[in-house]
Amino acid sequence: MAIKQASSPDDATFSGDLDHIRELITAELRNDAYVPVNCQDIAVQVEDLLLNTVDRGEGNSLLLIGNRGVGKTALLNHILHQVKNKAENHFLVVRLDGLTSSDDFIALKEIALQLSLDLEVDNLGPEVNLNSFASTMNFLLETLNSGDEKRQSILFILDEFDLFTHHHNQSLLYNLFDLSQSKATPLAVIGLTARQDVVELLEKRVQSRFSRRRYQIHGPATFEEYVGVARGILAPPGTPTTWSSHVDYVLSGRKCKVREYLERVFSYNKSMELLKNALFWVPPYLDSSGINVDSLERTLLDVFRDSQAEVIRSLSRLECCLLVAAARLSVKHANQPFNLELMLHEYNEWVTFEGGKLYRLPNHDLAVSAMENLAEFRLLRLLSSRQTKTQKEYKQMYLNVDIVDLVRVVKGCNLPLAVTRWAETTLTF
Repeated sequence: MAIKQASSPDDATFSGDLDHIRELITAELRNDAYVPVNCQDIAVQVEDLLLNTVDRGEGNSLLLIGNRGVGKTALLNHILHQVKNKAENHFLVVRLDGLTSSDDFIALKEIALQLSLDLEVDNLGPEVNLNSFASTMNFLLETLNSGDEKRQSILFILDEFDLFTHHHNQSLLYNLFDLSQSKATPLAVIGLTARQDVVELLEKRVQSRFSRRRYQIHGPATFEEYVGVARGILAPPGTPTTWSSHVDYVLSGRKCKVREYLERVFSYNKSMELLKNALFWVPPYLDSSGINVDSLERTLLDVFRDSQAEVIRSLSRLECCLLVAAARLSVKHANQPFNLELMLHEYNEWVTFEGGKLYRLPNHDLAVSAMENLAEFRLLRLLSSRQTKTQKEYKQMYLNVDIVDLVRVVKGCNLPLAVTRWAETTLTF
C-alpha cells in the first residue's frame, strides 16, 4: 500500500532543504523557554517584577496558575532568560519541587546545595539553631551575602507550589514570603501550580505576607489558536516559504485527517506538552515530499486515545457503569442513538443479574448528573443541539469512544471484577 503524503499545492520537493528543516523543527520541539498563546502581557508584567527585584532590590511574590502542560515552566524560563539579558546586576535562582522537597528541612538542604553553602555543624556559629527553620534560613542568606558590597538577589521558584502548603506550619512559605517583604535581602518567590484554590490553602499568617499576585495561564482558547501553535512548531522561522505552504496544506485537512485528529486531541487535552510529544514524530519521517501524513495521523490518534483513557480512569464507578451500558446499547442496536432511560434499563438488568450485590439503581438526579459529566467529557455525544426542550433523560446520544479501547481501559481501572467482566461481555455479542 502506498504511503500517503500531503504535498503542498504546487507539489514542491524539499530534498535540498530537508536537513535544515528537520533541525529547525527539532530545535522548536526541544525549546523549553517560550511565551504560550495569550500570555504576552503576563510575560511583560512578571519580567518587570523580577527586574525590580534584581536591579532595585524590591521583594516580590507571585503565583503562575494553570493546568498541567499549559506552559507555565516554559513561560517562566523565557522570562528568566529575558531578565538575565536585561538586568544590570547578577542574581541567583533556586528551584524547589514540592514532589521531592517533602518537608522543610529537605527543602533547606536543597537550598543550601543550590547556593553552594555548607550546613555542617562545625561551620555554624553558636547563634544558629539547626532545629529552627527561620534561624537556619537567615544564616544561609547572611552567609551568602557576607563580604559583598551589594546584596545579591535570589529568585526562588517553587514548582508544585500547592504541595508546600502541606508542610508543618508552612514554615518554608512563611519565611520566604516574610523575607520577600523585608529589605534585608532582595528576594522574589515564584510559585507554579495547577490548583486554582491554592491561596485558600495558605494559613492566615502566610497569606498576610503574600502579595496576592496571581497570573492565570490558560493556553489556546480556540482550536484555531491550537492549530496556530502546531503550525509555529512545524514551520518555525527560517524554513522556506514553500515549506510553510506545505505545512498549511497539511493542517488544512483537505487531503488527510491530520486536522480532524488534532481537533480530537484538543477537545480532550489542550496541553502544549502533549502536542509537542505528538509532533516529535514528524522530523524522523520527513522526506523529499514533505510530512509523512500516515505517521502523523497514527501518532495523533494514539495521543487522542491516551487522553481519552486518562479521562475514563478518572470517572466514578457509576459513570463507568453507565458508559459500559452505553457501549452495550451501541453494539446491540448497531450504533443507533440511545438515551439515559435505555442506559439505566441496561444497567438495571445487569444489577438484577448480579443479584443486587454491588449496586442498586441510582436515584434520578445522580444518574442525570453522571450522564451530563460523560457528555461534558465528550465520551457521549448528543445527537443534536436542538434537543433543548427534551427532558434530559430522553435526549438522544451516541457513544463517542471506541468500544475496544473502552473495555481495555476499564479492565485496568480499580473496579470490582463483576464490572470488568460485564464490560468484557460487550465484545462477545
